[in-house]
Amino acid sequence: MSRKQTIKMTVDALMSIALLLLMAYELIGQTTHEVIGTAMFLLFILHHALNQSWGWNILKGRYTPYRAVQTLLVGLILAGMLSQSVSGVLLSRHLYTFLSVQGHAHLARTLHMLGAYWNLVLMSLHLGLLLRKISRPRKGEQK
Repeated sequence: MSRKQTIKMTVDALMSIALLLLMAYELIGQTTHEVIGTAMFLLFILHHALNQSWGWNILKGRYTPYRAVQTLLVGLILAGMLSQSVSGVLLSRHLYTFLSVQGHAHLARTLHMLGAYWNLVLMSLHLGLLLRKISRPRKGEQK
């Protein structure tokens, strides 16, 4: 396995762990939730930087049903992550207080929770479809 593949797998594993920790808000506390949430967003950016060839090729080639579904999932996850990041900053009581953005807490909390649950479902589908594709033998190979 190449160094880049190892880094990609490490980032993906860290994102999975971060997602599980973020869903355990009551156990980890607000400050830790904000720190892990920020780390998750940075890992999300790194994940896309490491997979930039996918983005460059989005308008190229033939769209199979699998590719169309994955592209839709990535777009929906991107929208969810952006809404969670913005709403997270608006709700922040520890890390982002220097920005002095307050108000709209009810709307921000609603967006944050909606994004959290939908992103959990969407990321699970994204990962499940990727793992299914990876685990299938290629033509001519035996399992």
